Amino acid sequence: MNLSTGRVLVIVALIVVGLAILANGFSDAGTSAATLSPAPSVTGGHTSSSSSPPPSSSSSAPTPTPAPQTKGVLFMAMNGTDVTGAGAAAQTKLTDAGYVAAADAIDAPTGGVKRTIVYYRDDENAPQNQANATYVADKFFKKATVKPLDPNLAGVPKSATIVVVVGDDYAEQLVA
Repeated sequence: MNLSTGRVLVIVALIVVGLAILANGFSDAGTSAATLSPAPSVTGGHTSSSSSPPPSSSSSAPTPTPAPQTKGVLFMAMNGTDVTGAGAAAQTKLTDAGYVAAADAIDAPTGGVKRTIVYYRDDENAPQNQANATYVADKFFKKATVKPLDPNLAGVPKSATIVVVVGDDYAEQLVA
């Protein structure tokens, strides 16, 4: 290697190091250049960096929402109002659409529910259960809230993956 090629390599290396220091020295996080990453080193005319590779994107990628199941989903209907038959009417509406009642409709443990709530069982199948509950809420009870099911809710069989508690917003429509 002749002397002029060596000088060019040294100049290029100094420029790369200088740019790395400038880029890291003026970070928005207020950290110093030494704590961000080591400067690249020059070996035999090639630049290299000893910093670790970026983390895998598969571990930080959000889990896609599963498609809702629209047939065969086990559910429970409850009447959270004083409108007689609202829970049974909700059960009939869903069974007519292909859902499967895990048990006969009952009155909710607490009354006076203003807005219909569709609960989903928050277990190892929670993403699927939530997708199913959201679909039921959107398709059959347009203003229903979707929430995880309290495992202590009385009267819900373990096989039910979603629970519809009819509120005042749908009770009259369902029994009409």
